[in-house]
Amino acid sequence: MRRLTLILSDLYLPGEAPDENARASEHSEYVALPNFEWLLRFAQSRRVVDWRSALVTQAGEGAVGQMAPAHLAAADRVPRDRITTSWFATPVHLEARLDHVRLAQRGLLRVAADEGRAWCAEFARSFGPDLVLHEDGPRGFLLSGLAAPRVETTDPARMLGADIAASMPRGPDVAPLRRLSAEIEMWLHGAALNLERERARLPRISSLWIWGGGKGADIAALPRRTDCVFAGEDPWLAALSRAQAGADPVPSPAQFFSPDAAHYIVELTPMSDAAGSLEGVDAQWLGPARAALARGALEQVEVLANDRHFITRRHAGWQFWRRKRHWMELLRRPHHAAQA
Repeated sequence: MRRLTLILSDLYLPGEAPDENARASEHSEYVALPNFEWLLRFAQSRRVVDWRSALVTQAGEGAVGQMAPAHLAAADRVPRDRITTSWFATPVHLEARLDHVRLAQRGLLRVAADEGRAWCAEFARSFGPDLVLHEDGPRGFLLSGLAAPRVETTDPARMLGADIAASMPRGPDVAPLRRLSAEIEMWLHGAALNLERERARLPRISSLWIWGGGKGADIAALPRRTDCVFAGEDPWLAALSRAQAGADPVPSPAQFFSPDAAHYIVELTPMSDAAGSLEGVDAQWLGPARAALARGALEQVEVLANDRHFITRRHAGWQFWRRKRHWMELLRRPHHAAQA
């Protein structure tokens, strides 16, 4: 069965309430996403914990779902004895408001390879040797050496354009993490590399958002999957691709194409990518995927967004009695009843 799984990893609707200060406000009810709307209208859907757990549960890899996300990403990136002390360290740009601090709408930053190596070297001079910053692709870094097993953290993609107060780490072992975060912010404030970013007209790195670590299951051996092609920059997805497909994911192409694989898994960031937008995803991905579904080139199109898993199968459009709704309403609903 040929299928496409499209992960919109930074698309979250705030609080599930339309009257709140929506992080997706730039994509309000006046924005038309006809292909997204059509696919969601005829989809079966369910609520999931997050897109990562949904992906591994669907593949029958329950053990991976119990692992801390950063530990999977660290499995082939850091020394084995440091895996359980590893965390994602995502570069972010924060905005100070009168009464709160906000993660900027496009505040998930990317770093080029040369810049990433320079940041790691500078971090080693300031914080080493116990704490180590490791390169992990354009989305940022892995941090190893921070033992804090009983801490809950939040994926920063959930907080775009929002007050970060509610997402602060919490738990019995949170003190070392909070202390390190404060020290990192002070270090970044005067860092020469941030001045170079300013001269290049790039946003300053305000902080490294430490998340995704803590206590998790042991590293599990994953079976190889020769039928899958992974695409995207997310470090967890990259680790899954290396473990199962034996290679790093390919860069996400600008638009949909039909690869020579049974299952094409693509991660996109329309809300945080400076060149991205939901309108672009709708026109360049969901429209062609809908057409491929109609002509039988795909049997199934799946969308993971806003902690929902939507599955639209070929011929789903025959259920013409399903009432039309706006895409934001459909994205909020955990289930779609086949009612007029």
